[in-house]
Amino acid sequence: MSNDTKINTTHRALKSKVEILSMDECIARLRLYFGDLPLAKMMRKLGIPNSTYANWRKRGTVTSDQLVVGLINAGISLDWFFSPNKQLNYPTPSQLHIAETVQSDYQRESEQRTQVIKAVEAVEPLFEMFKLRKTEENQALLVETYLAKRSDHVTVGFAVKQVAKALAHAQRSAKGPRN
Repeated sequence: MSNDTKINTTHRALKSKVEILSMDECIARLRLYFGDLPLAKMMRKLGIPNSTYANWRKRGTVTSDQLVVGLINAGISLDWFFSPNKQLNYPTPSQLHIAETVQSDYQRESEQRTQVIKAVEAVEPLFEMFKLRKTEENQALLVETYLAKRSDHVTVGFAVKQVAKALAHAQRSAKGPRN
């Protein structure tokens, strides 16, 4: 049986030999994500073969090719894993030099409507939680904040709660004594 369709690891075109993280740093960051899970289970979740992990241990270094693929497949942010303390810049769509994919206006509007509906459902409990008046303006502000792109490590939920607190404070202040 021919082995022509499989590429040997020695024939791999882009074999990574660059060490981005030490073995200890890599394991420490994986532990932050996976907790006290045994290393063998972590590697299985990342799809990293035992032989690869054994080689890393023996050499004391981690090569990035299989680690990056494993992190992506596991849904772990490469930004968080490789540069947790750095503020990275993300290009806006207008900065990218790519052709816009052709998509019907109806499909695009449908996706936007779905996002707005999910955002409205997500901010709904905040009105009762913070005793907010359910005005169109308050709802628009919360939904807009929810849908806004985030940067750094501030979660959308945290940002929306902060806005709700601010609105509640503003409402209490407006109801206060008038001179």
